[in-house]
Amino acid sequence: MRHFNFSIFKVLRLLAIFVFDAAVVLAFFKLFSVLLLAAPVKFAFMTIILLTGLLFFNVSVLSPRLLLGRSGIAYPIAVVILSLVYIAVSNFISVVFLTGSTIWYLCWELLIFAGTAGTLSVFGFFASREDNDADRLENTEKTTISMQLMLIEQSLISKQNDETLAPIIQSFKALKERIQASTPFGRITGNSAVYELENTIRDNLEFLQLHVRSNTIDKNLKDIQNLIEETRRLIISREALNVR
Repeated sequence: MRHFNFSIFKVLRLLAIFVFDAAVVLAFFKLFSVLLLAAPVKFAFMTIILLTGLLFFNVSVLSPRLLLGRSGIAYPIAVVILSLVYIAVSNFISVVFLTGSTIWYLCWELLIFAGTAGTLSVFGFFASREDNDADRLENTEKTTISMQLMLIEQSLISKQNDETLAPIIQSFKALKERIQASTPFGRITGNSAVYELENTIRDNLEFLQLHVRSNTIDKNLKDIQNLIEETRRLIISREALNVR
């Protein structure tokens, strides 16, 4: 169902882009087709400027990661707005210099394009810094979780001769596999619900580590089992939040 919804969203986005492009191109030729014979050179430049703006807009909507890499939602939105501003300003300049100097027209268009490219490079710089920070956070979280799981597993292995611990060992093994198969901690940013769940899961693993390393582990088997089950449910809840 999720894949189906994603496909519908992608088709609608492609349809919206196609309709927008078609409307803009048809309006352009309706307004300026007279220049095709009167001033073919200027008409060719105006067409190139229009198509460049539309290409920039289409890429920013369909695949913003090509421009910015993996980044938060704010940067793709900013790029879409920037592309719309570029289309509006560049084509306004085309209208202003409709009967003016072609050289001055090209100078202004190049300045506008340079300003747009410079602004995009600034967006890309800050987006890359955000991505690097997110990668460092994800690596730290991954290391922390791996260490917690390893310490718990070592403690359980050292006591595996105790037959009463067999259900606990099996449950923990399943929990470990579920955590390792899940989206790495720290990857999902900007979602407070996921952040709170990850904190709770880390706390649960800390408590679980204390329990299994205790000399009175046989007196806390029920609590340990409940803690493992609770942590497993939290992992499932976190995965559900990730796909929304």
